[in-house]
Amino acid sequence: MIKLVLVGSVRNAEDSERVQNLKDLAKHLSLEDSVQFVVNAPHAALLQHYQTSTAALHAMWNEHFGISVVECMAAGLVTIAHRSGGPLCDIVEPSPPSRTGFLAAEPEEYARAILEVIALGAEDRKRIVEAARASVDRFSTSEFEKAFMRSIEPLMKAT
Repeated sequence: MIKLVLVGSVRNAEDSERVQNLKDLAKHLSLEDSVQFVVNAPHAALLQHYQTSTAALHAMWNEHFGISVVECMAAGLVTIAHRSGGPLCDIVEPSPPSRTGFLAAEPEEYARAILEVIALGAEDRKRIVEAARASVDRFSTSEFEKAFMRSIEPLMKAT
């Protein structure tokens, strides 16, 4: 059985209302047994979801970077992210053969991407997961330190 698990933080009354509206919609569509809402989960629970999930869906528009997208890719989830901001510019490579995930912007695109992820064969899924995990290394502390040192080296020689 496929289950949609929505994991995220509730920051304010507007967020709480949005979650309630989604719960109401799931009930109205008789999907309450297929949708789970995990609000303000502790980090350990988030890690548990990473370990037991197959795919990640990230729909935030124009996110400046997308650390949660990187975390999902590093965790081995086939990730579908919004085709804007950091996921578009810096994180997700949507084109085979170097695909690291999927990008979508409209509901129909998300639906197609979800269906494609569900239909992936084991080898294709493995190839995407391995490419995604390899690609996130560029966001590591070690890579940041190397790039930082390369950037300031000319300044150090000038003094």
